[in-house]
Amino acid sequence: MYATSITGFVYGYNLTQTPVLAVLLFHDVLEKPQDPWEITSEKLEYYINRLLKLKYKPVDPNDFENMLNNGFKGRHFMVTFDGGSENEYRAIENLYKKYGIKSVLFILEDRFGVPRNITIDGVKKLQKECGTYLGLHGKYHKKYTEQIKENPDFGKITEETRIKLSKIFNCNIKWIAYPFGDYNQKVIKTLKDKTATNLAFTIEPGNIDITSDRMTLNRYMYLGNQNPDGTDSNFELGLLPPQEYSNGQLIITLSAMVLFFGISRSFLCWKYYKALQILKIKA
Repeated sequence: MYATSITGFVYGYNLTQTPVLAVLLFHDVLEKPQDPWEITSEKLEYYINRLLKLKYKPVDPNDFENMLNNGFKGRHFMVTFDGGSENEYRAIENLYKKYGIKSVLFILEDRFGVPRNITIDGVKKLQKECGTYLGLHGKYHKKYTEQIKENPDFGKITEETRIKLSKIFNCNIKWIAYPFGDYNQKVIKTLKDKTATNLAFTIEPGNIDITSDRMTLNRYMYLGNQNPDGTDSNFELGLLPPQEYSNGQLIITLSAMVLFFGISRSFLCWKYYKALQILKIKA
């Protein structure tokens, strides 16, 4: 029984220390969200603080590929935004100034110059002042599976967009986020063959590790009030706390109960033994 409890403690503790690398996805940050993918700044900070309390460490996007290739220890999260609205600009700026968190912004070429979207100068300011890392969301916001059907030059156009934006922002844009999380094997093959991107992100929830497919990297996309109990989809259930941590805590608790039961049984046996000794002396 003691051996079982000790084994349980060790196993449970190891589970709580399981490495976790989670990529978060946010869209518009508004005072009064209307759509499920919109979030208030207060709730965004609530999640960030929850993660920090659970010993997650924010990832500098510049370190992400090294972690992906060489492994890591501990719990980590990286923040990403898709699209590039003015609201996202303010959120990215706030996360950096308040928490020192550097975000990834996946940009769309046709959004520049459109009202209520980040300007080219605004993106450059985020790069310079907030360490924002840039990825590509596309030339325009349309599913890649539809684009590739409509235009056989999809790969060429995407690569030209990547090169153009890389020159404008004086960086090598190597990451892609699929618009609407939509892709298929033809899209993946085209991006591999026709573009110089090396990582692609979905909106499918799940943690990332060294074995993850580089062209289908998971992200936890914020969707508000999507569960029957009113909690937020993926975030409450998948991240806070991580499943490995919860399982480890449960096993540690059960092991403590087994240990307590073993000690109480041992104490009762000792009392029974002493009682027998007294009876023998009286006899």
